[in-house]
Amino acid sequence: MARLASITILLFAGAAPVFAQGDAAKKDLKLLQGTWVMAALEVNGTDVPASKLEGTVLTIKDDRYTVKVKDKLVTTAVIELDAKKDPKELNMTPQDGDKKDKLQKALYKIEGDTFKMARGLNPEQERPHQFATWPGTDYFVVTWKKK
Repeated sequence: MARLASITILLFAGAAPVFAQGDAAKKDLKLLQGTWVMAALEVNGTDVPASKLEGTVLTIKDDRYTVKVKDKLVTTAVIELDAKKDPKELNMTPQDGDKKDKLQKALYKIEGDTFKMARGLNPEQERPHQFATWPGTDYFVVTWKKK
């Protein structure tokens, strides 16, 4: 469990406000409001076993992205969306931890009750171009299901 918490901290540390605050971004931010349960996590081309994801919950309230593992706070970030890009882009600015205030660049998509995000494990990484990872890339793809 400590390993999942460490990976989760690396994945979610970092944030900032809705950078393309157009109608599409506002609509997507509204769709993201609420509680999400981690359904899948792929890191460096490897799927993390479902048993290790249990109890990992994301709450989005306004532009605050908060992750908890088994009710223990892992990180809070401020998010900004750009829904005009294809694929859509998300910027995160962590509000705590060793990555505090370090911008992290991601992709996102919302399909019904599913929210998927792809980004690097480290703030200095470029935004990914697709929702896939490979060994040695230090990218991850996380899938959340609406609770």
